[in-house]
Amino acid sequence: AVAQPAYTPGQPLVPCTDPAGRRFADDSIDMGTGFDCFDPRAHTADARISDTARGNRDLLRRLMSAQGFENYPLEWWHYRYVDEPYPDTWFDFPVAGSSLR
Repeated sequence: AVAQPAYTPGQPLVPCTDPAGRRFADDSIDMGTGFDCFDPRAHTADARISDTARGNRDLLRRLMSAQGFENYPLEWWHYRYVDEPYPDTWFDFPVAGSSLR
């Protein structure tokens, strides 16, 4: 497998709405926009994305829904667990790298 290229400081940025081959390579399948792209094209049901990206978004939504997650329709990648066991609890704890390396 080819490793995802690292960002080089000073490297020109490209819009997260560019086609998959022109966006920053992130080793992901085509979802129509880059991850964390805050543009209307990132809305889960945006009609401007390709058939391939639409199929990928639909697959993600079906798989996540089958496991109890609900999509936030303004971000194709954003889901929440519907039956959250602690809906009124905020967890605040440090996150550290894995020691399993």
